[in-house]
Formats: sequence, structure tokens, C-alpha cells
Amino acid sequence: MKKIKYIFKRLLGMDYKAMFRTVGKVHKRSGKSRIIIFFDMLYCSYKYMAGYTDYFLFYFEDLNKKQRSTYITRGINTNYIRRLNDREYYKYFRDKVLFNDTFKKYIKRDYIDLTRSSVEEFKDFLKRNKTVIIKPVDETGGHGISKLVVDKSLDINKLYKELIETKRTLVEECVKQHKTMNKLSSNSVNTLRIVTINDGKDIHIMLRCIRFGNGINPVDNFHSGGMYTFFNEDGVIEKKAVDREGQVYDIHPYTKEKIVGFKIPDCDEAIKMVKEAAKVIPQIRYIGFDVAISEDGPLLIEGNELPGYDLYQSKVHLSEDKEGLKPKFDEILKRIK
Repeated sequence: MKKIKYIFKRLLGMDYKAMFRTVGKVHKRSGKSRIIIFFDMLYCSYKYMAGYTDYFLFYFEDLNKKQRSTYITRGINTNYIRRLNDREYYKYFRDKVLFNDTFKKYIKRDYIDLTRSSVEEFKDFLKRNKTVIIKPVDETGGHGISKLVVDKSLDINKLYKELIETKRTLVEECVKQHKTMNKLSSNSVNTLRIVTINDGKDIHIMLRCIRFGNGINPVDNFHSGGMYTFFNEDGVIEKKAVDREGQVYDIHPYTKEKIVGFKIPDCDEAIKMVKEAAKVIPQIRYIGFDVAISEDGPLLIEGNELPGYDLYQSKVHLSEDKEGLKPKFDEILKRIK
């Protein structure tokens, strides 16, 4: 019944123009008939709860039924979230100020909320911190984030008013990134995305991903020009990086740093910190944490109560059997009543 409700909801809200464009892209890369692709997409929507974007990203046209059944699709991920995360506690992750307050032990940097601070307090903050990051409280995907270098010409009164009006009211001390991480991209804070599941007894590390900027944009976010890949338990990058356009990199295009074999500093400490942080809000069991490696060790940037699923099953990063991550997740979920 849940699957049928999901399918009807998706059918009613679907962007059919985008779907047919996606059919065209799949046709172009595979040579298969558009009609066959279209009906196969509809079949996968019902059978695997996979949207047309899932179909495209996971190269479903090349996979058999057994392989397709191993993928975490949009609908399956939604079911995971509904089962593991209590909506009443989403606010601790969606409100960036509340997140910082709640996870202050792991934030490890100075910050100020302009909605509860005067302009004089803001001036004192900027005296202490000459380079800051300005964030909207409730945006995601790196949208609305900017970096500010404080100098004598800055009109702080004007800036304060502007940030209040535009609701960009969280201002943070800029992370002083570890010099080794700067080799990948010094223009952005390059973060580890570590996904955890709390089964009530143990914290399980489900994914270990690193995201870094393209050397131009000030953020590492995949949707803002960044790229990503995976690292192993020892903190070593094992796979080539991929950007949103599907381009694959062994060497960073801007910094020329070799990606495969790159060793992430303080990785053990980062994993330990995330396992602790995953217990702070036990009502949210499935979390995607973003971690920076600073000069003084790992710290939390943010947490995501609706962890993504699509990036982590890229064709480039999968093993030769082309299987997705669903079996790994389902094995852990068996332990949760």
C-alpha cells in the first residue's frame, strides 16, 4: 500500500518535460529505444521506487533485476528516513543556529546569531574574527553562504541590517583548514560526509565520503561546483572523484593534487567524534554529518536529518558487480525494532 501511495504521489507531481529530457539522455548514451526506456522507467518506479533521475544516475538501463534491487532509490531512502527519524526533532538539524547550540561541543568555533545579538555584539565578534562565513539559517546545498574578510572599510552597521533583512543571520568564525586538506582545494573548506545509523546500541558508519571544491567556488558542495569521492577506514581516498556533470578526476583540475591515494589527516578522530555526535539526538537515528579537518583536529560543520542517497551509488564508485548499497543498510536495519 505504501508503495502504491508513493507511486501515485510521484505520478501526480512529476515534471514530465524533465522526464522526457532524461529519456532522451538515456537514449543517447545507450542507443536503446525511447519507448522502451520510458516504459522501463515506469516499471522501475513501481518495482524499485526509483524516479527517472535515479534511473539516469544509476544507469538502470544496463542493470539486471537483481542488480537494480540492491539500489537505495528515492522511495526507499524516504522509507528509511520515516522509519529512523522522528519529524519532531528535524528542527535540531534544519535550524543551523539550533544545531550549533545543540552540538556546540563538536562545533569548536566561534559563532553569533544576529537575531539574538546587538550590532555592538556583532562588532565585538568581528574584532575577534577577521575572516567569517555568513550563512542563512535554513538553506541547504551551500546556497546563500558567503565568505567575508573584515577590513577597515567595512560598514558593520549597514552589514548587520542587510544580514537581518536577508535572513543570513548565522555568522561563524572561518575554519582554519588543515594544511594537508588545503592541498586539495584551499579556496573551500573540504568536508567529510560521514553517514551514521544508530541502532539503539551501536553507531554504524554507513558511508565515508570526501567532498572538495573545484578551486574556484568557496564551497565544496556537489551542487555548487564541487566534486566527491570515497575514502577507506584508514582515511585514504580509493576512488577517482566525480563532479555534477559526471566528469571523472584522478588529478584535481585546479590544484593538480593527486586524488587517489590522498591521505586524510585525523580521520580516526573524525570517526570517533561523529560516533559521539550521533548519540546526541537519539530520535534521529539516520544522519549525514559534514566534518571539516582544522588545524586543531576535526569539527562539525552541520548534520543532515534527510541524508542523500544518490551520490553514493555512482557508477564510477561501485564495485565490478554494479551492486548498490541497499543490502548493507538493510542488514543494519534488521537490528532495529
